[in-house]
Amino acid sequence: MAEEIDDNDFYRENFSADSDWEVFNAQLGEILQKWDVTANGDVGRCLQPEELFRCKWQVESETLDMLSNGIEVEHYQAQLEQEEDSIKEGLKENSCLQRTQCHQDLMSSGNSFGPPIRISSNELHTLSRIYGLRRFIVLHPVKASVNYMKSTAEFNFFLSAAAVVAAEVGSVVPIFVQIYDPKWNFFTGVSLAPALRTNFRLIGLEKAPPECRYLMGLLTLFREKVPASYPQSAKVSVCTTYALDTMRIRMPMYVPFDHGLNSEDIVVAGEVLHVDVQHFSALPHGYTPESCTEIYLVYTWPELSEHVAFDSEQRTDFIPSKAPLGKVYLSVEASSYLSCCLRDYQAVASVTRSLESYVGRNFSGTSSGAEAINPLDKLTEHKLSKRRERSYELPSQAGLTKRLPGPMTESELRELLAYLFPDMHPDMALFPYVKQSFKNKVSAPQRKSLFGYSYLSFHFFLQFDPVRIKSAVPDSLVCRLSCVLATSHAHSGSLEGMAQLWAAFTRHLRLLWDNSLTVPGIASGYPDTRTCLLHQKLQMLNVCVERRVKREANSTRKEQQQQQQQAQVISDDEEEDEGEFFDCDEPHQGSGSPIKAVLSLKPEGRLRRLGDERLLDEPEEYLYIPETQEPVPKTEDQLQDDAEVMLKLGPGSGLTTQMMCSSLLSDMEAFKAANPRSQMEDFIRWYSPKDWEEVKDETGEITHQLSVRMTTEGNTWQTVWQQAQPVPIARQKRLFDDTNEALKVLHYLENRKMHEIYNLTIIPVLHSSILKLIDVFSNAKVDDLFSPQIEQLLADLCRLSRSQSDDLPPIAPLLDDLAELERRFYQFKCFERLSGYPRKSSLEQVKLQFLEILRNENCCTIVNRKLTAAGDGTLYDILIPKLEHDMNERLISKDYIIRLDGDSRSTEKGLYLGPQFMRAIVTGEKLRLCGAFTESTAFV
Repeated sequence: MAEEIDDNDFYRENFSADSDWEVFNAQLGEILQKWDVTANGDVGRCLQPEELFRCKWQVESETLDMLSNGIEVEHYQAQLEQEEDSIKEGLKENSCLQRTQCHQDLMSSGNSFGPPIRISSNELHTLSRIYGLRRFIVLHPVKASVNYMKSTAEFNFFLSAAAVVAAEVGSVVPIFVQIYDPKWNFFTGVSLAPALRTNFRLIGLEKAPPECRYLMGLLTLFREKVPASYPQSAKVSVCTTYALDTMRIRMPMYVPFDHGLNSEDIVVAGEVLHVDVQHFSALPHGYTPESCTEIYLVYTWPELSEHVAFDSEQRTDFIPSKAPLGKVYLSVEASSYLSCCLRDYQAVASVTRSLESYVGRNFSGTSSGAEAINPLDKLTEHKLSKRRERSYELPSQAGLTKRLPGPMTESELRELLAYLFPDMHPDMALFPYVKQSFKNKVSAPQRKSLFGYSYLSFHFFLQFDPVRIKSAVPDSLVCRLSCVLATSHAHSGSLEGMAQLWAAFTRHLRLLWDNSLTVPGIASGYPDTRTCLLHQKLQMLNVCVERRVKREANSTRKEQQQQQQQAQVISDDEEEDEGEFFDCDEPHQGSGSPIKAVLSLKPEGRLRRLGDERLLDEPEEYLYIPETQEPVPKTEDQLQDDAEVMLKLGPGSGLTTQMMCSSLLSDMEAFKAANPRSQMEDFIRWYSPKDWEEVKDETGEITHQLSVRMTTEGNTWQTVWQQAQPVPIARQKRLFDDTNEALKVLHYLENRKMHEIYNLTIIPVLHSSILKLIDVFSNAKVDDLFSPQIEQLLADLCRLSRSQSDDLPPIAPLLDDLAELERRFYQFKCFERLSGYPRKSSLEQVKLQFLEILRNENCCTIVNRKLTAAGDGTLYDILIPKLEHDMNERLISKDYIIRLDGDSRSTEKGLYLGPQFMRAIVTGEKLRLCGAFTESTAFV
């Protein structure tokens, strides 16, 4: 019968192949070895009180191919302050062989209870909040919110794998497995030590037995889980949390130039408090009706013996009046209209539509006067025709705000333009420009007379430092325009309203140029590259207007002189006798050259003498400084374009030389005209004295000569000197064409796309927003509280404004910091009301306590019996009566922690029993038990 069986057809199973469990163990072991989870890398100092809630955390993550979607392994480790190596070695030598960092953290009472509110900037992991661990590993499925573990078989699979791998690699770091839905925060884990194993378990009950909601019943439950070999009593830590009424303070919305839009019509319970500002700014302020502050009172008993306190259904010793430590936590949820306005304006950065798509073509209205002139009329124009004189009286402005499509009416738009151009709308000019604000230095009496600000706010308002922030002078036209654009975008028609206002603004600029009037609210002088580009463009337009006015005035004066000379010549001719004539000889060849030579030696365009200096070749003639053309102003983008052109052409290009030496050629020609018998050495003596060097000859006499760079063969200065002709500036071609440059500026502003307008104005908007906050804080007398945050905002804005990249860096972090600062101010106003100001406490007391809130993550101590016997004296007396009548109704949670530790002084293996830990969180009838119970793995 056995001979009939075919071995080839018999089914065989390959038991030598690795199973999924073994493959997972191998992969997990490699990861744990890379993270150094052995006892050698697990030595550290004891934790400071509440250090885990303040420190930063490092999270490393690896993904393993397991199950359908993989398993993610995360390593959490607190970044504590580094201790010295000698101290670290001493801790390693003196510590118990079986006691690990996990055991130390479980027994540490300084990090038992964290704040009752979550801190968004430093979200602490649930396991660290429950057990107080500084280092742990978590295993959970990828996309755990969808594919979470549900069955006991999956729990045991990964937990057993974690225990086996931890034993193989000698890991002493706790390893947890996340089970069930992640929002439930259920974990099971294990931690190994020499001859010890600590099991972490979590249990949740929707309706717990009454005896398990109090300390007495929990101690009974704890003793049932712990071996009877522990001789000492357990240590108990208790924390009770009470919730006071949510505080709401209504700060109504204020939108400038929108008289019908406010939030006072919304009925919301709470005190109404208006935000006071002393300096008008075209930005909204106020807080949304949903803004509120939740107040929690937390009373803590850090460490008690289990036999000291009594807590049951009938009687409890854990009441606020007996607590040794009490704190108040303020959780603020406030949204400011200013931050909302800035975030809405940030969206314009991605809009690439042109301005014409909103307001149509030819929105600039009447064309410029220079563009309206027919070139042929210049040929037939009579020389004695009357030139256009400058008129300071504005023409009719009818139509400047009409025919512009947009959501704003003509009256609304005119009110905004009256704010930007108060001189052009004297009947509506409520906010004229302060001339002192455009000066760099202001005297002490002016500081008090102008605004009456504190020194900090005044320093930022008037003493604008362009070296720091590349913006514009506060309350200048650039800042006003930027703020009005942001406000119009948020409250007056979004992009359409913003485009309508920008088009009306460019119309007014053309009107000013056509009437030779300077743009108001702009710092005088050449374009300052330390300011923003929009400010430089408007400065350039003002320079063009000033040059135009000066040029036309000179032209008018010369025409008047010519008319007088012609009239004098006519009168002289009439008086002369007309009867006597003389014959002229025929002109000889070359007879004109001496005359031209004599005429060419006639000096022209002299300004003044250069001291007592004389010409080198003509010692009898003085050296005269010529009248020269003014320097050519350029904005930042023009300088960058010139640099790119010269970089592409190269240093040997003739066009590069012409671009660099146009001003030099003009000055040389003017110098030759003023000093006909001069030479290049004379020019250098005036133009570049450093290149006229003193030297000693062989006899020791001091002489002068040109420097090496001036005498080098092919020197540009020599080439330009040879090309220069004696031409005074009256007959030179203008280096700076004011008409052309002004039209360039107007064309530049009229052809900006929406995102380009945003880039031109975002820095002034942010700068003005910070200044508005300074104004609000100054009026509330809390500017000293928030001065570090203000300084940090200004420093961040400085780096942002001076970024060298072509694209503007993201401003979201700055907006988040600004919004956080506004939330802090709302929190202060709520805390001010909670403290009973002004009847029960002074402003200095409130500010001192709120400073502790800023430093301690929204927390302020109201009682600390280790330091004082009666607590704070103000908040303590104010808050305790609020809990006397409805204490049980305001109690939202009780937190019990029971600890029991073995003899950690024992250095022999097997004598240390390990820590026992149980935490009970009671919220109403719900109970969550979190246990970490240690058992011995040594065989006796």
